[in-house]
Amino acid sequence: MKFKSIFSKSYLEYKKYFRNIFLVSLIFVGIPLLLGDIFNLNDPYFYDKLTNGLSLDTIFLYFLLFLVTIILNFIYEAGLINSSIKGKFNFYDIIISGKRNFWKFVWFSIVSLFFIILLFLALIIPGIIFSIYWSLAIFVYFDKRKTVIESLKISFNIVKGNWWKIFGYTILLFLAFSIFGLIIVILVNYVSNNYLNLILNNLVNFIYTIISVPFSILFYKNIYLELRNKIGKK
Repeated sequence: MKFKSIFSKSYLEYKKYFRNIFLVSLIFVGIPLLLGDIFNLNDPYFYDKLTNGLSLDTIFLYFLLFLVTIILNFIYEAGLINSSIKGKFNFYDIIISGKRNFWKFVWFSIVSLFFIILLFLALIIPGIIFSIYWSLAIFVYFDKRKTVIESLKISFNIVKGNWWKIFGYTILLFLAFSIFGLIIVILVNYVSNNYLNLILNNLVNFIYTIISVPFSILFYKNIYLELRNKIGKK
């Protein structure tokens, strides 16, 4: 399992299904960003205005928008993860799969995040260690139809013996996305108009999300499948 082969395979899949990934991302990522612009959620003075007295109706509207954004994000990621396991990124299948697995994904996120937070509160190092051990649990969860606890255990057993390799791959992927994001931010900073900066910042967020989220899902999915198949052959 080499980084280059995993990265190349993920890139080819991303390139093959880019159109459908882009369309789904436009709906589930682009719309919330657009609504954020409409309601000035990205205004640097928004939180000052919030604390200095907004009407209850306005606060409720902001809260509702925030809730809708979270729901759309869960549907978006659940659809992408399930589609990556199937090896198909059909536009309608991603949406239907995301809606069908919404509560399942929410439950997994709550339980796994609870354990991770506990480990980080105890000590930072155990939190990092188990974050890597459980990095493939979501794919086990969707692939094997196991419970959250069972998926975490299976992910631990799959990663065991490959922890340092996956940790290194995670660092490399993080650095790649960080450099990519930094380049975009530098380009945006050349624009001085504040209103244009607001629009461009959301465009940057959109571009970064439609690349980093689907690609990361494909990357870890390919790691999972390779390790799963190796274990299956033993």
